[in-house]
Amino acid sequence: MGVAWATTIAAGLLATGCSAGSTGGGAEPTPPPIAASPTAPATGYDGLTRLPLSAYGTSQQDDDRLFTANKALVVRCMKGRGHQSYSGQNMIGATVETEADKEAAAPSGAWGYIGRATAGRQGFHPPASETGGAAGLAGQEGKDFAACAGEAQKQLPDQTSGDGWKLTQALFGRSLQEAGQDARVTAARKRWSACMSAAGHPAEDPEKLAAGPWNTAKPTADEIAKAAADESCTRSSNLAAVYFAVLDGYQRQLESNNAEALNAYQKEVQERRGKVSRLLAGHPG
Repeated sequence: MGVAWATTIAAGLLATGCSAGSTGGGAEPTPPPIAASPTAPATGYDGLTRLPLSAYGTSQQDDDRLFTANKALVVRCMKGRGHQSYSGQNMIGATVETEADKEAAAPSGAWGYIGRATAGRQGFHPPASETGGAAGLAGQEGKDFAACAGEAQKQLPDQTSGDGWKLTQALFGRSLQEAGQDARVTAARKRWSACMSAAGHPAEDPEKLAAGPWNTAKPTADEIAKAAADESCTRSSNLAAVYFAVLDGYQRQLESNNAEALNAYQKEVQERRGKVSRLLAGHPG
């Protein structure tokens, strides 16, 4: 599961109260046991991508390879349409390489988790990122790019419309809801709230604090201060450690109850992975 997909679900389903939908039956989740002293993940990115259900679907490496394959198809198509100097310069992929990248990739989420460096630099604002598309291409070149991108999508369609993807999304959403209602997480959030009040930044809920609205062009001093307090209080309350441990437990239950369907979905992903590999082998440039 790519990090963008994971972050979208984590920041959305639980925080907005959306239904997780059908999860394919199976036993109802029960409060899972966790370690007496759970350890918080280094970053929100690590916490998300190392969850049991994150193993189903595409990985960050798969996403990077898919981007490369799509770019190769578009470049070939553009050259075929007479744009010999086109090299995919307007197609920008999202990569996560360093620890700082990981922290900034998911600075906050349904658990109100934020890293110290990110809190001091960008507050609750999402990281600045470049986007691809037809930016910088005008006239006929821009029209041809749109057509080529569409053709590439037909050759390598995404898997977000299939039953396997939908099931995984539903299971992930359900795990977030179960974890959010768990008594151990509720207690940790109360400790977090008490800490925030003591720090001079009263807040009842990490999700609402992270959501803002923080609609200024750049983080304000007040936002930075609240984000810094959030990071400190998340650590001292052990919120992230408890949250991810509980979430991991619920996901393992759901994974076990839906193993057949999840394994079938993973076979589809593997087939797609092979298709991308074959395409890249045919377009080494």
